[in-house]
Amino acid sequence: MIFIAVDEATERRLQWLIEEREWEELEQEIAKLHPYDLSEFVQSLKDEQRRQVLTRLSPKLVAQFLPELRDEIQAELLELLPPRAAAELLLHLQPDERADVLSLLSPEVRQAVMQYMPETLRREARALLRHPSDSAGGLMTTRVLALPKDMTVEEAVRFIRQHAGEYETIYYLYVVDENGKLVGVLSLRELVLAPGKRKLGEVMNPDVIAVPLEMDQEEVAKIVADYDLAAVPVIDREGKLVGIVTVDDVVDVIEEEIVEDMGQIAGTGVGVDRLIEAPAIEVVKARLPWLLVALLGDGLVAASILKRFEETLASVVALSLFVPAIMTMGGNVGLQTSTIFIRGLATREISDRLRYLMREIKIGITMALLAGLAVAVFAQLLVGKPVIGLIVGIAMFSAMSLASVMGVVIPWIFEKLNIDPAIASGPFMTTTQDITGLVVYFTLASVLLQQFG
Repeated sequence: MIFIAVDEATERRLQWLIEEREWEELEQEIAKLHPYDLSEFVQSLKDEQRRQVLTRLSPKLVAQFLPELRDEIQAELLELLPPRAAAELLLHLQPDERADVLSLLSPEVRQAVMQYMPETLRREARALLRHPSDSAGGLMTTRVLALPKDMTVEEAVRFIRQHAGEYETIYYLYVVDENGKLVGVLSLRELVLAPGKRKLGEVMNPDVIAVPLEMDQEEVAKIVADYDLAAVPVIDREGKLVGIVTVDDVVDVIEEEIVEDMGQIAGTGVGVDRLIEAPAIEVVKARLPWLLVALLGDGLVAASILKRFEETLASVVALSLFVPAIMTMGGNVGLQTSTIFIRGLATREISDRLRYLMREIKIGITMALLAGLAVAVFAQLLVGKPVIGLIVGIAMFSAMSLASVMGVVIPWIFEKLNIDPAIASGPFMTTTQDITGLVVYFTLASVLLQQFG
């Protein structure tokens, strides 16, 4: 089969076939496309055209690109089809993909569809649906090539030739004992090169990297990445092999976690991918609450602080010239620090939090000292009053130093409270830094102007 990307000419051709309702020819044309390219094309169609395409194509063809579609489109398709037709479509999916699609449906629709599935597939789907979708059990496929340790290499090769098509991947061959417990692993290359009469238990590697059913998907992704694995076996509490998580699923997890963290950092509270094509009212609901946090902090609280120091500000109007610089530098330092720290937490690169905090304090003080000196000189030259330069310089130094500390401490506190630390990098962090910077600035101004004003 030749796969081609959907260029403009191909897209126009497919659009014409849809408008003319040439379904047989359309199926022949799109069968040449890569599943990802096909999913992108289908998602770009208008709602009615998409429904027609998805319901007219053969279940086997739709199953090739169904997992690539957005969740809401997958659910829409399954609910459009009669339960028997939906069940037939699901038969062409891998077990983990089948369970993922079923999890998107309402309990009533899911039950109606599953009653038309073979009993073995129903049991398989129910077993997978019991696990949280963001765990190893929720990611895994149960179609795993497990061979008994007493099987010879010749027997294993013969078995693989006969049954390889039944499994999602055969990068690794997992070896189990008589109770189904995972005891070893070997690659297909190692199997082919091994003497034919040797038993698998003699040629396998007994040191197997495996993950438990309940492990969080981020941990699973990190293990696959750290050890450069194409797949990782999943075991239950007794050590029995129950499935594998493949690298394609891990890539999806990484992308999912990135867009989720980007959404938290941007202050939306949800993954940014959900907001790109979401209805305007949904975007407003996601973004407005966090903007109100910023309004409360940067607007109302900051205004109250300025009101508190109104006399100081009125007596030396030049102080107002440097408010934006101090707020901006403090906010940026805090955001930089927290973003790097949160990434380190997510990738497990930071194990000693206190040591990292001490390092960040050194970095923050160094940057704050340089920026403070620079702004102090500039303020002196601009205003012509040494005391203003002194106030602005010390305030800048203090705001940036505190921001470096808070950029680590606030996400650390969130982590201790079992709240996603990425939340701290949005408006919450920026607002905290702005308020802190203002308090430091005007408190210093009040004290120093009384002494040297």
